[in-house]
Amino acid sequence: MAQIKQAKFGSVDMDFVLGVGGYDLERIESEVPGECPSSSSHQDDSGHEHKGHHHHHHDHVHDSAVSSVSIVAEGTLDLDEVDDWLERVIEEKGDDLYRMKGVLSVDSSDQRYVFQGVHSMLDGCPGKTWEPNEKRINKLVFIGRNLDETALKKGFKGCLV
Repeated sequence: MAQIKQAKFGSVDMDFVLGVGGYDLERIESEVPGECPSSSSHQDDSGHEHKGHHHHHHDHVHDSAVSSVSIVAEGTLDLDEVDDWLERVIEEKGDDLYRMKGVLSVDSSDQRYVFQGVHSMLDGCPGKTWEPNEKRINKLVFIGRNLDETALKKGFKGCLV
């Protein structure tokens, strides 16, 4: 069951909201039995196993065009460039972009910048303050149909200061 967190005037700890690990590819891969290649992208091959359970089976429809792309990189980003890049991604892939989220290291800020989006909607705000000796690592995940991993990574690199 989901944990309930009280918000005051709409203010909620973003790490609490976004830190559930629902799109944590490393955690997901570690929980999947068998061989699952550790890579920055994941294709759904519909390989799942059902044993020892007694419930009605539904036919699962898996779309091999649906994938996830993750970007994990050090560096500082220009927030205006990130906004422009993400808007272009949404403009080009909005209908096929199911989910995106990330934690960014932004130039001239001691705070993380946290964003999330669904299809053509995008929202972001400053998050928790970086610790003085903490490595500022950007982490982004995109989930959608026909994602171009090379183009996404190139677009991200174009936002680095």
